[in-house]
Parts: sequence; structure tokens; C-alpha cells
Amino acid sequence: MLVSPTGSGKTLAAFLAILDELHREAAESRLAASLRCVYVSPLRSLNYDIERNLRAPLEGIRRQLGLDQSPIRVGVRTGDTSPHERRRLRDQPPHILITTPESLSLLLSQAAWRERWRGVTHLVIDEVHALAPTKRGADLSVSLERLTEHTVLAPRRIGLSATCRAGDSAALYLVGPTRACRVLYAPAPPHAQAPTIQVESLIEPGEQGHRGLAHRRLITRLRQLAAHERTTVVFANIRAMTEKIILDLRLEALARGEDDSVYAAHHSALDRERRRQIERALQEGRLRIAATSTSLELGVDIGTIDVAVQLGLPGGVSRWLQRLGRSGRRQGAQPRGILLTSTPAELMGAIVTAWAARRGEIEPTRIIPAPLDVVCQQLVGMACAGEQSVDDAYRILLRSGSMSTLERRDFERCLAFLAGELGSPASAFEPSQGAPPRTTAPRLWSRNGWFGVRSPRVVRWFRANVGTIHTEESARVFSGGAALGSVESAYAERLARGDRFVLDGRALEVVKVESGAIHVKLTSNEAYLPRWTSDRPSLTRELAALVATFRLEAGRILLEQGALALELWLEDRLSTSGSAARLLLDLFESQVRVSEIPAIDDVLVESSPGPSDETVLHAFHVPLHRAACEALARAVAARYGRVLGRNLSISVADLGWSIEIPAEIADTIPEGLMEQALDPRGFQTDVLEGLDRGELVARRFQRVAATALMVLKNPEPGRRVRVGGLNWVAARLYPLVKATCPDHPLIQEATREVLEDLLDLPTALEWLGKRPRLRQRRLASASPFTLAWIDPGRSEPIVFESSADALKRLQSRLTAAARGGTP
Repeated sequence: MLVSPTGSGKTLAAFLAILDELHREAAESRLAASLRCVYVSPLRSLNYDIERNLRAPLEGIRRQLGLDQSPIRVGVRTGDTSPHERRRLRDQPPHILITTPESLSLLLSQAAWRERWRGVTHLVIDEVHALAPTKRGADLSVSLERLTEHTVLAPRRIGLSATCRAGDSAALYLVGPTRACRVLYAPAPPHAQAPTIQVESLIEPGEQGHRGLAHRRLITRLRQLAAHERTTVVFANIRAMTEKIILDLRLEALARGEDDSVYAAHHSALDRERRRQIERALQEGRLRIAATSTSLELGVDIGTIDVAVQLGLPGGVSRWLQRLGRSGRRQGAQPRGILLTSTPAELMGAIVTAWAARRGEIEPTRIIPAPLDVVCQQLVGMACAGEQSVDDAYRILLRSGSMSTLERRDFERCLAFLAGELGSPASAFEPSQGAPPRTTAPRLWSRNGWFGVRSPRVVRWFRANVGTIHTEESARVFSGGAALGSVESAYAERLARGDRFVLDGRALEVVKVESGAIHVKLTSNEAYLPRWTSDRPSLTRELAALVATFRLEAGRILLEQGALALELWLEDRLSTSGSAARLLLDLFESQVRVSEIPAIDDVLVESSPGPSDETVLHAFHVPLHRAACEALARAVAARYGRVLGRNLSISVADLGWSIEIPAEIADTIPEGLMEQALDPRGFQTDVLEGLDRGELVARRFQRVAATALMVLKNPEPGRRVRVGGLNWVAARLYPLVKATCPDHPLIQEATREVLEDLLDLPTALEWLGKRPRLRQRRLASASPFTLAWIDPGRSEPIVFESSADALKRLQSRLTAAARGGTP
């Protein structure tokens, strides 16, 4: 595995030895017309860049050798490849095949490709750090083993990563548990300059809460960068913010009589051809600012970028270094990054992120352990290529880095589910909107140690639904017949002629709404941002611990040495500007006046009136990232709910969570309930109860069932998924499966995904095992730290009260009000 910063030439380094070997064979007339190298990357657009960038050295070598044409052929196979080109690649395979994880899985499911893999000698896996911790990466890990099973000699594997560290599990992911992996760290070239990182606040002391002011200053700051830098890329984390930034920059430019075409948005909801146009404009230096959510984060060729700007927090040091590495890619240039923040909590997080990034404190890669929905999809893929031995399939899975911990029992239950041998539906669909799920035939048969597909339709379904990427059902947007992008169908269904929304950084007016399509025209009137399903990145485990540690140290300095010492510490130790240091100083002084700075070994619980007059707020401050706080919040809410018997609301964030309790029962909380709520005994059971009172497991089951092919994201041609997509899976199929087979492997996987991926139960349990001290404060209002970090205004209801009890309580309140009492 080769580890080197973004833009340092990793991909060319990986290919040079392979090209050398192929050219030597060609010079000796030994080069056969067969596939020799498979290159896999997570991005289709990156694959086309790789193909184009490979042609330059191949052409140079051809000229050096005096050949009429290069003997090395390169091909690209993605979801965009035409049927004609797919047949040509199969019948006349190139020496180097460039593809994606999903397309590789598809090719492996086709018996016609089996012989094509025999001569493969090299596997190149790009962006290992982005693949390894995901189910998409787990799927690829198994595909690599399946490919290796068909080769004459085990291929050499070359992994490429910009952000992996020594002893990282990414090496295990790349080669599996039975092979050794050498990790090479490329030294920085002599001319390389260390990156510069600035942290800037868009608000001044005393201006907290003025988001409109912060946004106006953001646009002003970006215009300054556009005036002084050749090209700036802005990472906004979410698509809606990406659109707002570019729309406002364009409107400002038009108001001043300037060219607005130098600003562009780039994200996954834009049409593929539109994204390619923006990438070409970046390569040619025609854009001043490109705003993106995450789509320009990985190694797509976007030319020379002067500055990478992060709006808000990237969530982790590794992700920030990846984004920072998009800048300064020409020889002699210096990577430059700016973290722009609009709240004191963001400012503190950005300062610590920059501090850790300068020291190279990259988070470790964590592999998802044996996801069972991916096991199911891979078993169907194996069967599509022909009858398979059960023992051979299990052996192949165990060789995969992501599946090395797969238990035989879990494997066999996955196969039993696919073969319809469990007491629950093997597959299902929704016959009409709102109707009970209708079960269908199993996907596989299994007998006498072998398994295979039950019908050719299963092969078609597999090829139409392969992969682990889940997106909301969408409607395409057209302007003048050209595709602009898409919006989610749930949003599109509410649009009517004359409505206005923003896409591609422009205000659009709806002209016509059709089934699955929206036709628009440009408008100068005010337009609204579409809603896309997405989450802001939370802090990593390591970064949250660092923020908590620095927060505690800042509080210690303030209490022991005074305000001036803290301001100087923030400026000198953390490279904070004077105004930013004063903003944080105000936050810490305000917190100390009304409460205290949370300690690393403590749970600080602050009780105060809730956001409404009818609730009391309990805010819990802990040194953990959001996923661990979510696990703690669910368990504590379950324990509160069992004792109080009333509905609650929770709000979860990095470094803490809050619970809203009905004010009328706040004084009846039993003594010691908080201590009992944080007892690690029976913790997982109570986390699950807290989840069952919400919808998290059911929603994750919806995705797991689609990955495992229990339900189809893309049905047979001619059958359209209804509005609402697969929501019926969470609402009606999940309860059915849970009732008939509680230990179903897909329920097991959905639960594991929630507890370990969305939540971080292991970290929460580890921290509780240290028996943190409980400290309680009763406050007149929510503390500055609660408002800054937890933001209790955005909460999720957790239901404990039965409908009958709620009606009785309502009746008693109305009766009291009618009699002139207090309701």
C-alpha cells in the first residue's frame, strides 16, 4: 500500500511498474491480448480521468520506442458504458481495465467473464481510505477474492491512499488476513512546502446567533478570495448550502455588472454531464469559485486549486487533509486551507482540527466487520455466475479483509434466508400503496452443499440492483430540454407550475411537472432551496476527545490564571486570531459564571427550563463524539421513560445530549434516577429499547433489506417505484419480519449497523466502564455550552406513554380547565 498526499503522483507510481512489465513482454512478443490489470476506484469520474491520464505516458513511451501504436490497450467499464462498448470489452478485453466496485461485481456475476480473469496479475485499488470503512468497500473486498479465485496466479495488490497511518487496518482490508502487506510512505519531495491552515470566524464577540450576518460575511469573504486567487474550492458539507452559496455569489456578481459564470456548484444531484462541464472548467482555470458538498473531495482531476475552504467543520482530520490536498498541486505551490466558522462551537472545533492536522494526527481506519446484507448480495452474485459450493463460498468470504470475522452460523443463516428456509418472507414487494407487503419466491435454492439462482429473473434483478449505495427516489430536472440534475421525489411531488427552487446555483421556475420529470425555466424572482436527505458530518471519536481536552484545559487556564492568560494561550498555542480568541473567551467566561467546564472524567448534567414553558431540560455534557452520545442518550431516555411513564424528547450532538421532560412531573423524578440512568449494566438492552421507541432500526432495515435483495430498489423494467420509495419496508415489512423471525440475519445486521455505525455502543460502554463521576447543576436557563454544542431546539420524540393514558391525561386537563382550575 502506497500512502502519499493528494496530487503527489500515487496513481502513476502504481501503474509505472505494470506498464514497464507489459512493454517488456510486448518487446519480446510475449504480450497476449488478455486482461492483466484491474484498477478500481470509488468514482466513475475519477475512472475517466485515470484513462485520460494513462494515455499521456503510453503515448510518450510509444514515441520513445518508435512504435506506430502503443501495444497496451486501456478500457473503462462503469454504469455509463454503452451496451456496444460492454460487449467489446468482454470479447476483446483490454490489458488494463478501469472500473468501479459495482461494475466489478456485475462482471464477476457473468459466466462469460470467468475466463477473462485468468491472466490478471495486478489489482490496483485507489482511495483505500474512502472504501475500507464502508459497506461499499466490504462488497469490493469480497469481489477481489472472487476475482483472485479465477486467476492462474494470485495477483499483486496495490492500494493507494492519501490518509492512512502506520499499523492501520486499511492494510488488512486490502489483502485480507492470509497475506502480508508492505506499507510505503512516500517522503515529501524536496520542493514541497508544508500546508498553511487558517481558522477564521465569521462572527465577532457578542454576535452569536446572527446567522444572516454570518452568511453575508461569508459571501464577502468568498468574493475577496475570488478577486485575489485564481481558483478556490469551497466544501460546504451539504448540497443545499452549496446551492445557496453559488446563487448568492451569482446574484451579487449580476448586481455589480460582473461575470457570474465564474461561480459554479458541484454535487451529486447535478446531472453527470453538467458535473463534467464544471470539472473541465476547473481544469482550464475558467472558474473562480466552485462550491461542493463532498463530490470534489476525492481524486477527480480538477486542475490547479489555490485555496481549499471548509465551511463549518469537516468532521475529522483525515477528511480535512484530503480536502486541503486539493489545493497547491502545481510544482512549487503551497497547499492552503481556510476553515470558516459561524458559531463559537464551530470555531473551537476548527481550531482543534487545524492543530491536529498540522501535527498529522490522522484517525485510524475502521473496517465494518462482516456486514450480513453484503454477504447476502455477494452470495446472489456468486450464484448468478453458476452453481456454487457452500463451503467454497464461505472460504472465499473468509479470505476477504472485511469478512475475516464472519461466523459460519451467520453465513448459513444468510443462505437460509435467501433460500426461503427461515420463518419469514424471503422477498417481498408492495402491491399497491399502503397495502400489506406481498411475499414472493426466494432468490436462491440450496441443497446438498450447493446453491444457485431459482430463475433467470433473479439474475436480471441482481444486475439492476447491485451495490450498497442508497439514494432517495428522485425526479429529473430539465431546462430547455437539457438535463440539469434531480431533486428528491418527495420534494418534487409538492411542486406545481409557477413554484420556484434553486438548482445549479440558479433560480428556476417550474413550467411543467410530469411523472419523474420537472421542466423549468430561469427566473429572476426569489427561489427556495430544495430539501435533500443528508447529514452534517459529526466529529470523529478522536477529534471529539481532543476538543473536550482542549476545552477543559482552556477552562483550567481561565480559572487559575485569568482571562488574559487564556486569550494569550488561544493565540499562541492554537494559532488563533485575536478576535476569534476573544469570542471563545466570552463563551468560557459565560459558562463559568453560570455553571462549570465539563471534565473528561465527569458527566455534567445541567437542569434548566426547556425551550417551551411545558418542559424541563436535562443537558448531559460528556467528552464523546455524536455516535457514542446517541447510544448514551437512547439508553438514558429508555430508563427515564420506564420510570416516568411519559413521552420525552432528545437532542443529540457531539460532546453531549439533552432530554426534555414534561414540566408537570419534573419535581417527581425519584432520587438517584440520574445515577441509575448511567449504570453500564443492561446498557445495550436499554439502548435497543430507546431505539425501538423511535424509528432508527426500522429505517436502517429498509436499507439493509435493499442491499440483501429482499426488496428491489429498481424493479423490473416498466414497474416504477411509487412515491415514498421503500418507506413501506420500514413501516410494514420490518414489523412482519421481526415478529416472525426475531433473529433474522437482516434484523441482526440492521441492529448492528445502528449500534456500531450510526451509534457507537462500544465506545459508550468503554467510557461508562470507567465509572465517570456525576455532577449536577440546576440553572435558571440553558448554559452557554448547552446552547453552543447541544442545541436542544432540534429534538426527536421518544414515545413511552400509551395512547389510552395520553387521552386520559388530556381529558383530566380539559375537565380541570372547564372547572376553572389550572389545566
